[in-house]
Amino acid sequence: MKVFNNLAAYNKYLNLSNPLHPLMDSRVCKEAIPGFPKSSEEIQVNFFKIALKKNFTGDINYGKSQYNTQNGLMLFSEPGQVVSWDALTYWDGYAFVFHPDLIKKHSIARKVKLYKYFGYEVNDALFMTPEEEETITWLFTKIHFELLNRKSKANEEVILSLLNVILTYSELFYERQFTDRAQQQVSIASKIKTFLQHHYNDFSKPVKDVPSVSSIANELHLSPNYLTDLIRAETGKSTINIIHEYVTEQAEILLLQTDMTVADIAYHLGFQNAPYFSKLFKKIRGVSPGEIRNQGNV
Repeated sequence: MKVFNNLAAYNKYLNLSNPLHPLMDSRVCKEAIPGFPKSSEEIQVNFFKIALKKNFTGDINYGKSQYNTQNGLMLFSEPGQVVSWDALTYWDGYAFVFHPDLIKKHSIARKVKLYKYFGYEVNDALFMTPEEEETITWLFTKIHFELLNRKSKANEEVILSLLNVILTYSELFYERQFTDRAQQQVSIASKIKTFLQHHYNDFSKPVKDVPSVSSIANELHLSPNYLTDLIRAETGKSTINIIHEYVTEQAEILLLQTDMTVADIAYHLGFQNAPYFSKLFKKIRGVSPGEIRNQGNV
């Protein structure tokens, strides 16, 4: 697998001219995409990338979900992402790529670690309102022309200030998107509960494991980070907390309705370590499994 740590080498692979600046580059999508390789094996890109994609026609599929794309969307990726493509889709907008060294001495370096959307998958794109798209387009345009006009002499402080505003707005826009989806769709918490009910639908035999955040996210066609942010916006809880609350509730039922030992119940519910199960149970329910059983025997 090809690994790109150098912007010039990455641009060459994409049939683009040299980057406008040694540590960053900005491209107009409709001008850059036609020259891209029509397909690509997996490559690892060790840069940050923010893409503003706009002026679509029709709907676009991401993962197994379909979205209306009348308005623009944003995608974020962080160093280490592995990408590939079999066919190109053409769109308008901007792509801003920057090397991690660009922000090492800037406060943005600390903020980027907090912006979890850099770890989201493609189907967790930020879908903007017309007003949001207008704001982000203006900011991208300012970055692009600063780089285009001054290239390697571009004012890094100006660009980083604009980048900081883009990232801050993106965080706010994602919060709006979480709220919108919670209001417009079936509760994400309900979807998680349905998944867990199916997983534990037969108490006559043990399950192989306790569902993980990743397994549920995969079932819902979301990235684990995006799922957790979505459920936190809806319930104030984390995904793992939702899982643990459900599993310990099932454990309480078994404690009160069967003569199974605590260790057998742990194994039955997918835990490989009975002491860990007991510790988790007390943390979530406030009492130990033994105390719950004793209450039932009173």
